[in-house]
Formats: sequence, C-alpha cells, structure tokens
Amino acid sequence: GPTGGQPWQDATIFDAVVLSLGNDFYKQAFIDLDPAALSGDKMKEAFDRMTKLRSYVDDNFSGRDWNLASAMVIENKAGLQFMGDWAKGEFIKANKKPGTDFVCMRFPGTQGSVTFNSDQFAMFKVAEAKIPSQLEMATAIESPAFQSAFNVVKGSAPARTDVSDEAFDDCGKKAIKDLAEANTAGSLYGSMAHGHANPASVKNAIYDVVTRQFNGELSSEDAVKELVSAVEAAK
Repeated sequence: GPTGGQPWQDATIFDAVVLSLGNDFYKQAFIDLDPAALSGDKMKEAFDRMTKLRSYVDDNFSGRDWNLASAMVIENKAGLQFMGDWAKGEFIKANKKPGTDFVCMRFPGTQGSVTFNSDQFAMFKVAEAKIPSQLEMATAIESPAFQSAFNVVKGSAPARTDVSDEAFDDCGKKAIKDLAEANTAGSLYGSMAHGHANPASVKNAIYDVVTRQFNGELSSEDAVKELVSAVEAAK
C-alpha cells in the first residue's frame, strides 16, 4: 500500500506523475493552466500511470491517513509510500535509521526537479513601533542556525540554500542537495497538490477529478475531459 487514500494524497502522487513527464509539461499544465497541456496525450498518459499505480495499492486504502500508511511500511506490511518528507518523522519515532532501515528517494523520473510545499509565517500590519520586533522574528526564523535546527526536527529542507547539511541525516542531506540542484536548474516549482501553484478553487477542481479517476470512477480519456472543464470553470 504505497498511499493513504484521501484527495490531497492522491493529488500528491498525481503532482509527481505529471512532473515525471517533464518540467515543461508540469509548468504548462499546473502553473500556466494551458488548455493544450491539460487536454493533450501527455495528460492521458499521466492518468494511465495513475491507473498502473492504483494496481499496487491495497484494497483498503480509501480514507487512510498518511501516518497509518507510514506505519504499514515500518511494520513491513507495505513496500513503499509516496509522501512528502514529513513522513520521515514517523520512521524516526519508530527508531528506524535513514540510509539503513529505510531510504528516501525522488519519485521515479523526477530527479533534478522538485515541487515544494512550504511552511510560511505571515505577519500582520502593525504600528510602526512594533515593526522592529517583527523584523527580529523574521531574522531569527531565517537564520541558518534556526533553519538547520527546525528542519532537522521536522524532516524537511531549509528554505535557504546556504544552510550547512552537517546536522542532517541521509534523507535531509539528499533533500538539501536536490533542492539546490532544482533551484539552480530552474526546475523548482510550487506544488499543485499543496496549493502553491494555483488558487484553492483550481486546486480543489483538480483534486476532484484526480480522486475520481484514481478510484476507478473515470477512464483516462474522461478524466482528461473533466480536468479541462473543471479547471476552466474554477479559473
């Protein structure tokens, strides 16, 4: 069982599948919302690949929380899980060692490209006297020391590309290297599945089609048609 079965998890897999079909295709389809990319043969191929991936998932996947899917891998009831690097925390908690007991890898065909989901801090507009405190907090959050400490614990990569990877485990070191590589190559994209590529209305429209197709309710051809009209309506 490589997945839990909730719309955002299905969309996370679809995000990676579309990325595996090429950087340009990902950008055209999910960032530019280009109707030609959304309706073309490559998008049908993406849905065909989802059907193939569905064949590797156990029958009870629907509605399963991601951490329960992680537990299945930890307990040797499943071979792998497609999930963001936050899943690593479950493995660490179970005393599993990265690089020894488990490995982290990019989705097949996406090495060199990264779609990101970021934790963000928003600050309110305040009286001028309070602005220095906000700047102090922003400086603290973005400092290399904090970026290292926070991301080592959370299981993610720092927002800055100049943070030392010394304190990180195998998975963390790879995440930092991959992020820097994608950033340099211009292949670092905001994730469709995690709301960074488009407004929520568009994201939710895509979720709906992807989940229905993954659950066998739509053929690849019909999913492509539905995707185009759903995105148009949600724009």
